[in-house]
Amino acid sequence: MDEKKLIKACQKGEKQAFEELIRLFYPYVSKFLLKTTQDENISEDLTQETFLKMIRGIEKYDINGSAGFGTWLISIARNCYIDNLRKNRQVFENFDELEISSLTDVTEEAMQKLYYEKALKNIKLLPDEQGIAIRLKYEQELTLGEIADRFGVPAKTIKSRIHEGTKKLRRLFNNNEGNEK
Repeated sequence: MDEKKLIKACQKGEKQAFEELIRLFYPYVSKFLLKTTQDENISEDLTQETFLKMIRGIEKYDINGSAGFGTWLISIARNCYIDNLRKNRQVFENFDELEISSLTDVTEEAMQKLYYEKALKNIKLLPDEQGIAIRLKYEQELTLGEIADRFGVPAKTIKSRIHEGTKKLRRLFNNNEGNEK
């Protein structure tokens, strides 16, 4: 059964379709959350939470919408992760408890985080097919072939989308840096 038929069957409440959809996407979501959390136990809990939310909200997914099912599912997983961070926020009562190896390391880490946040902001300005392809390649470390399978297009098309998207990102960064000076 293809993905759209499975989703439609799930929206009708067919238990077997849910099982098949979860079996199909479990490795995808689990790998994303493991990479994000760097903790097997937390990623397993969040993966289960993601699929519970998927089951509860499947009727809200628009099969004919612009976002693919995998993208929709990863956004649920990302939100579960963010909620988990908020819920388990660590508050340091004493700044001496924080281990800082050197000011240079902290500065470099802060700059990398700012650069990453700017990149994510700029990726949202790209056409969806370019932005999603770039995120799948660099965040989830999927191969061009794996990404091509998700989009249902040849790998050379994905390579082109990533290349064109990267060129646009460079221009956006160059324009933004000129505006900030």
